[in-house]
Amino acid sequence: MRVEEFNVLYAIHKQNGSFSKEAIARETGYEVSQIDHILEALREKDWLNQGITETGYANFNEYKVDNAIIMAAGFGLRSLPLSRYVPKGLYVVKNEILIERQIRQLLEAGIKEIVVVVGYLKEQFGYLHEKYGVTIVENDDYYRYNNISSVYAAKDYLKNSYICCSDNYFNVNVFEEYVYDSYYSCKYTREYAEEYCVTKMDGDYIAEIRKGGNNAWYTIGEAYFSKAFSNTFLKYLQLEYESPDTKKMLWDDFHMKHIEELPILLVKYDDTIVQEFDTVDDVIAFDPEFKKYRDKILEANINAKKQLPNIFVKYDDVARYNSAVTDQHSGRLHLNENTFGPSPRCMDILKEIRIQDLYEYDMASKDFLIEEISSAFSIPEDDIYIHNGSAEVIKSVFSIALERGDSVLLSDPGWSYYASLAKEKFCNVYYYDVLKDDYTYYMDVEDILKKAKQYQPKLIVITSPHNPTGCKIDGNALEMIIRENPEALVMLDEAYWGFSEENIDVRRLVETYTNVIISRTFSKYYGLANMRVGYGFCNAKVKHIFGLDLPLFRESSISRRMAVAAMHDKKYYEDMNRELNQIKTWFMDELNMIPGVRAFQSCSNFVAVKIENADIQRIKEILKENGILIRLFEDKKEAVARIAISERTIMENTVNIIRENI
Repeated sequence: MRVEEFNVLYAIHKQNGSFSKEAIARETGYEVSQIDHILEALREKDWLNQGITETGYANFNEYKVDNAIIMAAGFGLRSLPLSRYVPKGLYVVKNEILIERQIRQLLEAGIKEIVVVVGYLKEQFGYLHEKYGVTIVENDDYYRYNNISSVYAAKDYLKNSYICCSDNYFNVNVFEEYVYDSYYSCKYTREYAEEYCVTKMDGDYIAEIRKGGNNAWYTIGEAYFSKAFSNTFLKYLQLEYESPDTKKMLWDDFHMKHIEELPILLVKYDDTIVQEFDTVDDVIAFDPEFKKYRDKILEANINAKKQLPNIFVKYDDVARYNSAVTDQHSGRLHLNENTFGPSPRCMDILKEIRIQDLYEYDMASKDFLIEEISSAFSIPEDDIYIHNGSAEVIKSVFSIALERGDSVLLSDPGWSYYASLAKEKFCNVYYYDVLKDDYTYYMDVEDILKKAKQYQPKLIVITSPHNPTGCKIDGNALEMIIRENPEALVMLDEAYWGFSEENIDVRRLVETYTNVIISRTFSKYYGLANMRVGYGFCNAKVKHIFGLDLPLFRESSISRRMAVAAMHDKKYYEDMNRELNQIKTWFMDELNMIPGVRAFQSCSNFVAVKIENADIQRIKEILKENGILIRLFEDKKEAVARIAISERTIMENTVNIIRENI
């Protein structure tokens, strides 16, 4: 049957056999002259007389939809914590349960057989059988395989079938009693989307689909399988399903693999047809009232905490520190990353990786990175430790040094990670001042000594260069703090070591004092943040104790070899640092020429910037809209920007945006 014949027959069927050409034209979009030709062809085939004939229906019913399969087995990981209690398909959106709205639309379209594939929280879907007569199919593999396993669980129902997702919201009823051929419903995107995008067409049929794209149609909403399509799909699925690679696929990926044998139409939807909800924020953007629903569900389930073992109850009010997240890869001036990158020699290490580097533990008698650090800084190997990132070093120090009720002395302003760790240990947190004059922040050493005497802290944290202000502490002042507080452990966090001249004799400190521990990292100066290599220095006697919380096995040998390669390329880092500081100086000078803006001197790869007589939060948002991310910190109830230094063009853009919006 030709598509034109199908469309006219369907229009007549919807009119209960009426031959109104005007109604057929409205339904099909065909011209009346075209309709006349099609009607004549249908009569010649004996498919049409006073109405659709038995022969006509015998042929037409080949296109009748047999059923709909709604997939509702998944975890909904991107909707946590709400999906921990309610599956996405059962969310109440605009006063309707998502899956019930879809079921009602299917029933209204004349589709009586509806199959719901369940897995996670499957018992919550059981009522649908009694309420709507749907068939419940359990996917026992939902937790370990992808949604191809849901299609496989419902394989006995695949005929002329709609394939639906329980978390879609159809603004209008898109379902039909008869469908001509298999199709994907698609929406158009101009912006880049990490979706299944159509990249090639063969007439009205999709010839190629790829993950990710822009200026393209991408699949969303329902799909439809004809009987012929279902039979071919099942043939391949039954042949290949036992392969672990197949079980890890989305059904879309499986179709893409066999797309030449599985032709499928592209049906175009605009933005008003269907909504797809990946996250709770997606739902709230569509239905602001959903926030109240979410809060109500979460509040109702808060008593679940009472079911936890008593050992966990004490953590009910403890919040985990989370760093700023982003999916963009440029303009990242909020994480203090070294965007100039590591030495090219680090990449050479990847070319040398052997298979045993992946499966063997590094059990050599010597740690080659410790040997390299010892040689570079003339510090005994017994005074050096390695950890997987300085954040982990800091956490280990807090873990070993502190107990409930101890006092910790931190800087104000300062990195909030320290305070979060102290609260995890149920410690008391006190603050010493970091002050500023016209152009410079500085640590108030007198206040440190005063507060240390007043609160008798078990741990004093000194960050130098200081985050978020960029100032440094004088080596003599640091030693005085260590010397005058023999019962306290002084942790010197030197994460930003390398961007300015060293003014602290760390070797003498760790050889002289047992109450100091120094933390460094390869993340910042060496540009190896994602390799997670931290290191530091402490007296060998202290290292024994601190070692109780160090990793059982050494950090990745690949990461450590990159660290060694970086240390060997001194010229690269000298050139990098020179360029960074030149850009930083230019950036600060440009900002300081703007009325009401003050850029403070910095010994690190970031700058603290104060903006008067302007909404600094608004400026942050404008920068974000232009692809530039910065961070704000609170200094004595005043918001100050912290801006990392990147390549010249990005910093020029940053200056221009600030200048234009003050």
